[in-house]
Amino acid sequence: MRKKISLMVILLLILSGIVYLGYKLTETVWVSKEFVNHLYQYPLPPETIVLEKGQFNAKNWIDGGGNGGYWDVVSFMIASSELSRKEILMYYKDTELFPFPKSNQLGVELEIYFEDDQQKEEYNEGFYYRSKQGDIRFISSYFNDLGEIKNEGLTDETNENTNYIIQIHSGFSYFLQID
Repeated sequence: MRKKISLMVILLLILSGIVYLGYKLTETVWVSKEFVNHLYQYPLPPETIVLEKGQFNAKNWIDGGGNGGYWDVVSFMIASSELSRKEILMYYKDTELFPFPKSNQLGVELEIYFEDDQQKEEYNEGFYYRSKQGDIRFISSYFNDLGEIKNEGLTDETNENTNYIIQIHSGFSYFLQID
């Protein structure tokens, strides 16, 4: 009887170890999926449709990767709206920060790029967007200290649909940070 109990405890410990190791080896997939869903679940402005959405994640691929063992995650949506640029910016102005991957702490700010001021930076692992000047365009960068939209050639004309990209990106420490 004692042999059976010892054997069952050993088998249970081995099984627990296998389950834990399996979770840790797939952790980047689950954490990345949870992070990108924050953007996908954020409501769009009225009269706006999603043209495309996507996400990329891999080890140290944004901005050359640095020397740390971080897993970078990018989530984006390309949208088309009947609203003007100013109306779109006002809609997103008070967007709360998104949580960091693998955390409940808020701190990831929404980025927004309009069709004529964006460039796609492509890598083997995927791509992400920046302004034509290579800057990150956080939503807050469109507003001055008084909360007014900075005049950057934004018009209220709504003759055509306004195409824009919203994006979030961040990184997190992951299991087996092998470089």
